Amino acid sequence: MKNGTTETQISHSILSLRYLLLTLSILTIVRCGKSDEGSPSPAPEADKYESYWYYSYEAERVLTAADLSVDDFTPYTLGSLGDTLFVAGNAGNSLLLIDTEREEMLRTLDSWDFNGERKHFGSRIEAVVPTADRLYVAERESKIHCFTLPALEYAGCIGNGNWNNAVFQAQAAAVADGLIFSRDKNGTVSLYREADVTPANYQQVSRYRRSATVGAVNNNFATHCMRPDGMGRLLLTDYNQRKIHVLDIAAAAQMENGAALELPEQVLSPDFAPTGLAVTPERYYVTGGNRIHIYDRDNAVWSKSLQSIGGYTFAQPVCIQAQADSVLWVSDMAASKRALVKMVVHKNEIREYERAGGHLLKVAEPTTRGTSREFFVDMRTHEIVEEPHIR
Repeated sequence: MKNGTTETQISHSILSLRYLLLTLSILTIVRCGKSDEGSPSPAPEADKYESYWYYSYEAERVLTAADLSVDDFTPYTLGSLGDTLFVAGNAGNSLLLIDTEREEMLRTLDSWDFNGERKHFGSRIEAVVPTADRLYVAERESKIHCFTLPALEYAGCIGNGNWNNAVFQAQAAAVADGLIFSRDKNGTVSLYREADVTPANYQQVSRYRRSATVGAVNNNFATHCMRPDGMGRLLLTDYNQRKIHVLDIAAAAQMENGAALELPEQVLSPDFAPTGLAVTPERYYVTGGNRIHIYDRDNAVWSKSLQSIGGYTFAQPVCIQAQADSVLWVSDMAASKRALVKMVVHKNEIREYERAGGHLLKVAEPTTRGTSREFFVDMRTHEIVEEPHIR
């Protein structure tokens, strides 16, 4: 009897265990089912948004003689350092310093005292090159003056005014790696060491080296410009040959007299005569004729020519200076203008468009009157295309 009872208890225990396992299995299935039913379904992948944009150009400010309270304002070559714009005024062979934040004159530099004598610019200023602590001013009368910054104290002079001396009518200039590069009238490039320019060495600075001829002889004194490109090279406009020469800065330090500085395989040959030049990381802005021409550095193409921008039409833009990547100053020397133009470059987002074949987008942009204007944008250059060729 005892054994029977024990077997019965064991059987009941096994049944209970099986019932418990079955119940737990059912609950697990139910819970999993509920959990699956409550889980959100994976969201469908959102449509990928592609952002497109284009350049536009605006004359944010136009400064004239009246704005600057000067009697005669004919802006020519330009230089920039921080918020200060240096403007060569052709009317009186003077250098104007303009505060670009307040858009007002800081001072006019046309004469100074040195060794008890009153000195002045005796001819047209051809180049203005500010560095961190110095300002170099080249005038046509075969002199390159040096002033300290920010005090504008006179620090010395290269050349004595005679064309057969150390300076041969400098027509463009730049400073790089402790050397002063000066484009001579005969097309060569003269080099001087910055360290040699001191008050004690006034008009006694010797030419360090002179290169082989780069470009044409410039007897007509056409405007030239020389700028570093940020990649160890100097760009030099050549009006007479319609070229932009490329010079090797590194080669200059150890060069022999008469050696070539130019990199001929990199020369640019635009279809216009270049005068002024401004360099930004993505583009070159070059003045020539009555336009500003834009060179796309990444694509190595001339992407746009501007005669008119928002609020202004150029008549004779001669020199151009980049103050920032998207802020440029242009001197318009036409008698009807005689203005200094602050040109701002905008990047505008494209919101409504349709593809027009190739690299073109047809853009619909609302106007202030509630209508839309339509235009085409080439997405390789991000420029508005005036006469699109759709394929």
